[in-house]
Amino acid sequence: MTKNARLLFVTLTSAVVGTMLVTSCSNNPLSPGVEYAPDMYRGPALEAYGISPIYGDSMASRKPVEGTIPRFNDETLPFYEPYAYPNTNEGYEAAGLGLTNPIPATPENLEKGKKVYTNFCVHCHGDIGDGNGILVQRDKFAGVPSYFGATLKDLPVGKMYHTIYYGKNMMGSHASQINYNERWQVIRWVEKLRADGLGSTAQADTSAAATASAATTGNITVKK
Repeated sequence: MTKNARLLFVTLTSAVVGTMLVTSCSNNPLSPGVEYAPDMYRGPALEAYGISPIYGDSMASRKPVEGTIPRFNDETLPFYEPYAYPNTNEGYEAAGLGLTNPIPATPENLEKGKKVYTNFCVHCHGDIGDGNGILVQRDKFAGVPSYFGATLKDLPVGKMYHTIYYGKNMMGSHASQINYNERWQVIRWVEKLRADGLGSTAQADTSAAATASAATTGNITVKK
């Protein structure tokens, strides 16, 4: 390339770059200047389930193409499935009245519920559901209620599900970690822990009452 050709190239390049800089700048701080592909910056947003002029049937939402493999099956629903109850006190109470556990209390479901409980719940609620998990023992959390204490012994399953979905007090939401079936399975396991705990408490109360009665009457019970 000759000296004159190089000089011409530099001059033209400088002119083009200078023109781009001048035309793309503006004193208006809200102006984006000159945009060479505005549709890429501000694409038209379509409302879900709205009307779109792009397709012949005017439907913005499209069906999956033929051969699409579902991401979730009937047994593993996504955490964002529709849920009718809002994250309010009224929603919490309504869930307690309106929701029932659709998962039967089979040995298989209890075993799956136990596995979920071990992975996500035992650290605070404890192995037997007494609210004395390892994090409580290490003073990381305090005030975790027992499933068979006065606060939770009559808690409806709908309120349990609502709490898992949204979280409550110190407990955060587990909706993104536990799918639909797993929530109800872990509730089955919590129900079992609660029943076992209430049974143990009732047995202890009966034994304590019998001991107190024997002490009062002066009777001595000898165990063989």
